[in-house]
Amino acid sequence: MAPPAKTTSRRRGRRQGEPVSREAVLRAAKQRFGVEGYEKTTLRAIANDAHVDPSMVLYLFGSKAELFRESLRLIIDPDALIAALADGDGDIGTRMVRTYLGIWEHQDTAASMVAMLVSATSNPDAHEAFRAFMQSYVLTAVAGALGGGEQARLRAMLAATNLVGTAILRYVMRVPPLATLPADDVVKLIAPSVTRYLTASAQELGLPEL
Repeated sequence: MAPPAKTTSRRRGRRQGEPVSREAVLRAAKQRFGVEGYEKTTLRAIANDAHVDPSMVLYLFGSKAELFRESLRLIIDPDALIAALADGDGDIGTRMVRTYLGIWEHQDTAASMVAMLVSATSNPDAHEAFRAFMQSYVLTAVAGALGGGEQARLRAMLAATNLVGTAILRYVMRVPPLATLPADDVVKLIAPSVTRYLTASAQELGLPEL
C-alpha cells in the first residue's frame, strides 16, 4: 500500500503563533495613506507591509475607511492638542496654533498630513472618515478641555475653521504669501482669532443658546 501523499499548506501573513499587532497595522496604514493617498492605497498592500493576512486587517478595523480614520490618530494626536490647551508658554490660541502647525511642519508628519487632507477633500469615504475623526476625537477632546457642552464644541469648531483653512492654503494649495511666511509669523497672525473663539464671552461671539 502506497504511503499517503504529503500535503503542504501555504502560510500567509504572519508566522503561526505570532500575535497580530494593531499598532503595526496602523503604522503601515499611516505610511501607505501618507504616500499614496486614500484611493490608491489597498488593504492588501497595508497587510503586506504589516506582515499580516488581509483578512486580519478587516477583522481588526472593519473597513478601509475605519482604518483611515484610526490611522489619523498617529498624526493628529488629540492628547497633544489638549496638553497645549492646558499648559505652556503664551495664550491658549498661541499654544494651540503652534502645536497644530508643528504637525504640518514636522518632517515625519508633513507629507502624511497633506496626502490625507487631499484625500479627505476628494474621496467621499475618506471625507466621511476624516469628518468622523474630527468629531469623535479632536473636537470632543478640545470641547472637553473647555468645559464640555455644545457651546464649547461650537467654540472648538470655530477655532478649527481657522486652523484647517490655514493648512489648506499654506500646505496643500501653497498660496503665497501665507505659504512663504515663517511658521512663527503664521502663529502670531492666527493665534488671536483662535484665542477669541476659545475664550471670549458667548455674548461677544454671538453664540446661540444650544
